[in-house]
Amino acid sequence: MSSNSTADLVGEYVRVAQKYHEKAISVLRKQLEYSETNTRTREDVTQIVEMLENCTIQKPLTAREVLRLRPSGSLSKKLVVCSEDDARKIFDKGPPCFPVLVVESSTQQHISIDWFLGILETRANLDVHDFGKNIKNKGRVAERIPSSSAIDMFKSRQKMQRNGSRIYPLNFLNLNGIKDNAVPGFLANRKDFKILELSREENGKREYRTESTDLDESTSFHLLASQGAVHLPHVDHHYVYTTIFNEEGHKLWLMWPGLGIDGLQTWRETGQVPDGGIPVYIAPGYTLIQPPGTLHAPITVSDCLMTGTMHWHSSQLHNILRYTKAEIEDPEITNESFSRQFIEKMTIILALWRRGSKAYKWPPDEHLNECLEILESSGSRTAAIVIKPLQNAKRADVQAKNARVMKDVTMVITHAKDNMADDCGETVDPGFEGFTSIGDLDSD
Repeated sequence: MSSNSTADLVGEYVRVAQKYHEKAISVLRKQLEYSETNTRTREDVTQIVEMLENCTIQKPLTAREVLRLRPSGSLSKKLVVCSEDDARKIFDKGPPCFPVLVVESSTQQHISIDWFLGILETRANLDVHDFGKNIKNKGRVAERIPSSSAIDMFKSRQKMQRNGSRIYPLNFLNLNGIKDNAVPGFLANRKDFKILELSREENGKREYRTESTDLDESTSFHLLASQGAVHLPHVDHHYVYTTIFNEEGHKLWLMWPGLGIDGLQTWRETGQVPDGGIPVYIAPGYTLIQPPGTLHAPITVSDCLMTGTMHWHSSQLHNILRYTKAEIEDPEITNESFSRQFIEKMTIILALWRRGSKAYKWPPDEHLNECLEILESSGSRTAAIVIKPLQNAKRADVQAKNARVMKDVTMVITHAKDNMADDCGETVDPGFEGFTSIGDLDSD
């Protein structure tokens, strides 16, 4: 897609998004025609089609409209489409609570699916969802198989699809970042968005460090899926901002932004997604910024490779802990295991806040004690969390991993209690107003 003006940008997005919204429904309905009972395609795609048919493409706001808003309510359920330069202006104002779709720029570099598969050949194993498997027997957990077999499956189904054969989709999981400079340019080098990446102990005291680097590794990742792969609604764990850049193919990202913890709990209790879902079409070269705590369901319209990053913002520590507490109470809110690094990293970050470090913008100081209480409570409760297993994973391996988690948590909590100074240090006024209180577009 190309555009010469803001109006053209919005109009063209709506036109093309409607096309791929319809195509997604068509692709999925065709798969349902030949899918067998109890396959993941039959079970999951049936639900996704119903959701897609009950939502419509939203006319997005422009950056100009967003930037002139006055604090007057909630903006979190609005989509903004803009250029890279305008995205930079939005983030200059503060961390947005609404989804932002950034159009392709001339400075972006792409990697291809073929190139990526070549890199994956160097790995021993890959985690794969095969939508043709019987979920009554296999469940919805990924299967760990030799990488050569997984890549052969992907390529052979690509060939069969081109020949018009009926195939079941594949979805590759746990693909850590390979691409250089994965962070979008408009987000790069913003210190408050780098607190997750920078929160490491560098003083050589390794006796309390966890063995895992799972949270560090999640800061950059890839998504690879074949046509027709879907994911049921879920929330990314630990209240992260998620960026998604489309390298190749076509993706529809169905979102229910701005639900809050109460809205997410209602969804879990009723089993029904709320009305008003927003299907966001992510064209090749486009980047979606998804706000923390957003319920979403990706749909692969054609074979697609994406590169993503995850970020915390330092001013949102209170919500990060509140949402993490909700995940501990209901682990099925997210599709990811509780991070073994979370307690360690949050201990380091809260210690900085408590000491009055001026390196970052912090939440209001009245939230600090609650954050400390949630952290300690969370640490005690995560020792009982069972890692979400992979199919083919040996029971002994899972038990050993859980034992390491319990050891890590105990070690980090002990250090946290020793390390948290009684003296809070200098109080820091965050002096920060983001978009969380900015209202809907005001009528003039």
